[in-house]
Amino acid sequence: MEDILIKKIKDAKDLENVMEIEKSAWGMPDYTEATPVHILKALAENGGIILGAFYNGNMIGFNMGWAVGCNENRYFYSHMTGVLNEYKYKNVGYKLKIKQREEVLKLGIDLIKWTFDPLQSLNLNFNLEKLGAIGRIYKENYYGNIRDSINKGLETDRFEAEWYISSKYVSNKLEGKIKTPSFEELMGKGAYLAIDSKTSKEKGKKGEIFDIEIPIKKEFKLNNKIVLISIPKEISFIKEINKDIAQMWRLYTREAYKFYLSNGYIAIGYTKSKNNGYVVLIKTSLNDLLEGDKLWS
Repeated sequence: MEDILIKKIKDAKDLENVMEIEKSAWGMPDYTEATPVHILKALAENGGIILGAFYNGNMIGFNMGWAVGCNENRYFYSHMTGVLNEYKYKNVGYKLKIKQREEVLKLGIDLIKWTFDPLQSLNLNFNLEKLGAIGRIYKENYYGNIRDSINKGLETDRFEAEWYISSKYVSNKLEGKIKTPSFEELMGKGAYLAIDSKTSKEKGKKGEIFDIEIPIKKEFKLNNKIVLISIPKEISFIKEINKDIAQMWRLYTREAYKFYLSNGYIAIGYTKSKNNGYVVLIKTSLNDLLEGDKLWS
């Protein structure tokens, strides 16, 4: 989809569409957890930036955020990016983030932050791999209980994404100059697999049998520069079939993330083997990461 118009929005009608998109994108049962129009209007008119994505004159996506702090501590907080269900996975979200980057750079700000679920494989690939955001901070049950279909039934653990939008690292990521190697290549470079997985036959609600990934926790070691954490293809599907296994994934990965992030590792990428996905963490300093362009050489 190339003919998408992305622009700032402030009009009340466009802001009503934001509520509709939130309801669709997050599978909300009603508008209880959607952002009210009067809040969106106040945000758009007072330092916030709300972008709408339009296709054939209809609004199909949005993102919104606001500037935080001052001087060297200033950053932009991107609270939400959402796309109507029928337009998901068509690069709309990516285009919204690129436009957001452009607008925030105009403000003289070079850091955008947001949160995302580090158990959702598509989010990991989008945020770490496509955009070049990084994860250094893990927030346990950050939002408490949320009732939408994506979040319901699991504690809302989140990565705090840091997107250093003027850095060489992010530019290289966006231009495709830095790509995370495959699982096999990383293992060949001495990576350590801290969370592995195996497949189990589990019965669905109607008696169907499904292959479900179960996490395997290994000893957490600090001897390797590269650490991999296995992630299920679709945690939402696992949650529907067996909530106990989904909760096991949350607890095991939470423990691994908190251990490695607290010991100087940074989550920088997402990669795959034939059957699995993996978050890639490396032991490095922030400056070396952002200024370097030979990460995997």
